[in-house]
Amino acid sequence: MLSVRLWELPPMDVRPHLRVERAALLELLEGLTPDQWSAPTACPGWSVKDVALHLVDDDLGWLSRGRDQDPSGLLSGFSDHREFVAALHAKNDGWVKSTRVLSSRVIRELLAFAGTLMDEYWDQTRLDAPTGRVDWMGPDPVPVWLGIGRDFTEHRVHGQQIREAVGAPGLNDDYYLGTVLRIFIWGLPYHYRSMTGPDVDLAVEFTGEAGGVWTLQRRKGVWGLVEGRAPGASSMVRMPSTTAWRLFTGALNDQQFEFVEETGDLGLTRHLLAARSIII
Repeated sequence: MLSVRLWELPPMDVRPHLRVERAALLELLEGLTPDQWSAPTACPGWSVKDVALHLVDDDLGWLSRGRDQDPSGLLSGFSDHREFVAALHAKNDGWVKSTRVLSSRVIRELLAFAGTLMDEYWDQTRLDAPTGRVDWMGPDPVPVWLGIGRDFTEHRVHGQQIREAVGAPGLNDDYYLGTVLRIFIWGLPYHYRSMTGPDVDLAVEFTGEAGGVWTLQRRKGVWGLVEGRAPGASSMVRMPSTTAWRLFTGALNDQQFEFVEETGDLGLTRHLLAARSIII
């Protein structure tokens, strides 16, 4: 089995999922009480209102940088990744702090307005065209469909954080969680880039209705990813899909680590537990 390069994959069109996610979140936000808007979320120091404001910033940033080709909001000139992450967190936190004066109604209206413009923008793009880098996938441009996929995971994860903060049920978890994991999984080859050695196969399995199986393959020092379990995979990591998305977003607690199964080379498998498909 040969590793499939990212650009050889058939595009995954998540635009319909993103529209549903936007609409469902707006419906949820419309019914929240003031206390629920102030409820703390899994994002440290951020309330439900803060997370919603961050999503407004996310959409407006995409429109400015992508649709309008305005580089004003780009962060650059850092000597290492830690400096970039610190600057990004400061930028995000600065936006939230400066916009907390907005009412919940204004926030909903901004999300609806920006979301409509984003849908129009994405509809005009070719899914197989190149777009900017996705930091947790590497320094090179990725296909547009993965850029849209990253946007979908951003809205999906933050939407789930809001739902959990206010005790609201998830949105068709199996269907949408599976889509999120199929985006997140493509960060693994870049995450494993520092692990050198002979050719090796590592199977990664997410169980449940939203699950799937992939194989990380190191060939001549280069990591690739294929869907399915390769016959030569002697090591494996298995976990529930509901555990996997929390792992990739850095939200897994110690008790949830108990659901992670590892077999084979623990040096290979343990490295996966530090994988993140967000900038952190």
